[in-house]
Amino acid sequence: MKASLKSLAEGSRKTAVAVSQGTEPTVPVPEQPHSYRMAQTRIDTRQVSGHFKPDVAQTLRLIAAEQGRDIQEILAEALNMVFARYGKAVRVEVSSGRRKKMTT
Repeated sequence: MKASLKSLAEGSRKTAVAVSQGTEPTVPVPEQPHSYRMAQTRIDTRQVSGHFKPDVAQTLRLIAAEQGRDIQEILAEALNMVFARYGKAVRVEVSSGRRKKMTT
């Protein structure tokens, strides 16, 4: 697992203090596990986001509600359309994995 930015910053801060004091750091800083809880659906994923006008967010919510899907699923479909347009092979799974749909 990669080190978090927080742990990397702490490690470089300790190295900088040691160097400024004229000594070499003798003990490597061990990588620490997450100090926060991470949802299972977010493991091995990265967030992709942007800032848009409020009406864009409202329209996305409306489309998601009309289709009975999550906003993340709508965005995945849109990204797949962009990838196809530009001839890229990467495809996004069109499922948020966030919650199971209830079928009655």
